[in-house]
Amino acid sequence: MRLLPLALLLFPVLVSSPVLAGQKSVTLFLDGARVEQELAASGGYLELPLPDAFAPGSLRVKAPGGTVQRVELVPAEQDRRRSAELARLRERRGELQDRMDALNRREEIFSAAAKSQSGKAPRKTKANPDPVVTLQQGTEFALNQMEAVYRSKRKCRLALDAVERELATASKGVASARIWVTGSKAQVSYLVSSERWTPSYDLRFSGEGGAELLLHAKLPQREKGVQYQVVRGTTAKPGAVEPVRGEFPVLARYPLAVTGAVGAQPPERFAFAPVEAGLPPGEAALYWKGEYLGSAPFAGGGSTGFSLGP
Repeated sequence: MRLLPLALLLFPVLVSSPVLAGQKSVTLFLDGARVEQELAASGGYLELPLPDAFAPGSLRVKAPGGTVQRVELVPAEQDRRRSAELARLRERRGELQDRMDALNRREEIFSAAAKSQSGKAPRKTKANPDPVVTLQQGTEFALNQMEAVYRSKRKCRLALDAVERELATASKGVASARIWVTGSKAQVSYLVSSERWTPSYDLRFSGEGGAELLLHAKLPQREKGVQYQVVRGTTAKPGAVEPVRGEFPVLARYPLAVTGAVGAQPPERFAFAPVEAGLPPGEAALYWKGEYLGSAPFAGGGSTGFSLGP
C-alpha cells in the first residue's frame, strides 16, 4: 500500500513526457546534416520540436513494428501550448524587470539618505540630547536598508537570467511535429542546414622527395552521446557513409608525386602530379620535415600545386 502514493505522484510525470530521447545519430554532408533519432511514443503519440535550421519537406517518420497513422507540422507561432508558455515567461520577465526598477529606486533613496546622515553636523537639542548617537543610528539604518536592497537585487537578477534562458529555449524551433503511430516508438529523420563537415588538408613533405596528402573532416561541436558519420558529398548527391570519431578525423591519405619545389629551404611552392579527382576544396596546412609552415586555400581534386604565398 505504501507504493500507491509514489505511483500516483509519478503518473502525471510519465503522462506529460511524450518524447523520450533514444538512439540519435547525425550524418554530416558538405552542405548540411541529416539527424536521425528513435523516440518513445506514449500512447502512440509524440511531439518533436524541430530546430530553426530544419529543411522544409525533409521530415521522414517510421514506426518500427507498427504504422505511422498521422503527422502534423504545427508552425511555432500557431502552437498554442508554446505561445502560452512564451506569454507566461514574458509576463514573468516583465514582473522581474519592474521589481528591479523598484529596487534601483530604493537603492538611490537609501544611498542619498546615508550620504545625508553622514554629512549632517551634530546639534544638541532638547528633543535630541545625544545627536552623535542619533546620526549613527540613522546612518546604520540607511546602510542596513541598502544591504537588504543589494540582496534583493542579486536574487532578482538571478531569477531574471533564468527566465531569459527559458525564453531562449522556448523560442527555438520553427515548428513542432505531432506524430501518431501504432506501437510504442517512432524513428524520425530530417535535414538541417546549420551543421556540416568542413574539408581540411595536411600537405606533408619529408624534404627527401616523399610527400603525403591527408584529408581531414573538421566537425562542428559534438553532442554527447550522439553517433556521428560523414558523407563525402552533398545532401542532394550523397556518397558512402563513413563513421568518425573525434573532432578532426582523417578520412583518407594519398601519396603525392612531387615534381618541383620553389623557394629557399623550406620551399613555399610545390608542384606535384594531379591529386585524386573529386576531392572537395578546403583549407590546407603545409608541413615540411614535420614543421608547420602555415595554411592556405587548396583547390582539391585535380590540383597540381600548392603555395603559401600569392
